Amino acid sequence: MAEMLKVLTIGGATQDIIIEYAPDNSCISVSLDNQTNMLSCKEGSKIEVQKLNYATGGGATNTAVSFQRLELDASTFFKIGPDQAGEFIIKKMKDEGVTPHSQIVESAQTGTSFVIPSPDKDRIVFVHRGANNTLIKEDISDNLIAEQNFLYITSLSGQAARALPYIARKAKQLITKKGIRVAVNPGTNQLTSDVSTLKASLGDIDLLIMNAEEMNLLMESLKPRFFKSDNYLLIPEGPKLLKETISYNNISFTLGDYFKEILSYGVKRIVVTNGKEGVYVATQDKIYFHPALPEKVVNTVGAGDAFGSCFTAMLALGLRIEDAIRTGVIQAQSVIAYQDAKTGLLSIPVLEKKLKEIDTSLLKLFTFS
Repeated sequence: MAEMLKVLTIGGATQDIIIEYAPDNSCISVSLDNQTNMLSCKEGSKIEVQKLNYATGGGATNTAVSFQRLELDASTFFKIGPDQAGEFIIKKMKDEGVTPHSQIVESAQTGTSFVIPSPDKDRIVFVHRGANNTLIKEDISDNLIAEQNFLYITSLSGQAARALPYIARKAKQLITKKGIRVAVNPGTNQLTSDVSTLKASLGDIDLLIMNAEEMNLLMESLKPRFFKSDNYLLIPEGPKLLKETISYNNISFTLGDYFKEILSYGVKRIVVTNGKEGVYVATQDKIYFHPALPEKVVNTVGAGDAFGSCFTAMLALGLRIEDAIRTGVIQAQSVIAYQDAKTGLLSIPVLEKKLKEIDTSLLKLFTFS
C-alpha cells in the first residue's frame, strides 16, 4: 500500500455559532448598486432565533478535514484559549481523524464566529479571532514541517501574518518531497493590515489561492512596481474577468495582468475564485476557467476552503490540472448546500463518481504570454 501523503494546515480555528432565525420585516436584503447587497435590520428590533448550530470553522480546521476525507494524512496547527470552545474544536478534529497540533494561550479566548445567514442565502460573519492572532513563527517546529509532503497555510491575522515569510521559506528548505510544497490561501486581513508579509513570501509559494476581492487588494499594493502602461492583457473571447478591465480604487488592470505579475515572482499556479461566476486557474502560459455548478445555496461559508483544499489535494495525488479543477468545483458545490463548512465535504469515491458525470465542455482553456 502506498504511503499516505502528509499535509499540515496552519491558520485559524474557530467555534462557529450559526444562527437560524425566522424571516420577517425586521431584517431585509438591500441592494445598493445592483452589485453590493446589504442585510438591513431595524434598529431596536428583537429578532427571534429559532436555533443555534455549533460547528468548527477557520481555514486551518476546514482544510484539514477536507484533506483527511480525501485520504491524506492531515494534521493542523492552531492556537486556542483555555475554554470549552477550544476543547470542542480539538474533539471535533480527533473525531475526523485529523491530528491537532494545538497550543493553549492562557490569556486569550478561542476564536469564535457568529454566522448570520441573509435572506439571499449568503451570510454575514462576526469574527472574534482571539488566540488565532497570537501565532508566531517559533510555534511551528522544523521537525513538524520537515515530515510533511506539503503545507497548506490559510488566513493569518494580526501578528500571526508576520510568520508567513518564515514558515514558507522553511517549508521550501525542509520539505524534500517532489511537487507542491507550499500552498497559501491568505485572508483579507493579511491584505489590508500588512500586505508586505505576503509579498515577501511569494517567491516561496507554489500555489496561491485568493478570491476576486483579495486579488484587487493585492494588485493595489503592487502598483508602484506594476502600473507602467495601459497595455492591458485582455482576452476578448474569455469569461467576464478575462475580457474586461477591472477598476479598483485608483487602479485598472485585467485578470491576465494579475496572473502575469504574480507568476513573475515565482508562484507556479494561481487560483482566483469569483463566487457565483466560477473559478480561474493560471499556470505559466495557460488560464483555465470553470463556471460554478448550480446548487441550492444554504450557506457560502467554507466554499473557498473546499475548492482550494480539494484542488491542491488532487494535484498532489497526481490528477491532471483539468480534473483537479473539476473536483474542486464539485466539492465547493457540495459544501454550499449545508449550514457549516464541513458537512458537505465529499470523499474520493463520491468525487470520482461525480467527475465521470460532469460536462467536461464546461472547462475553458486560454493561452497567454
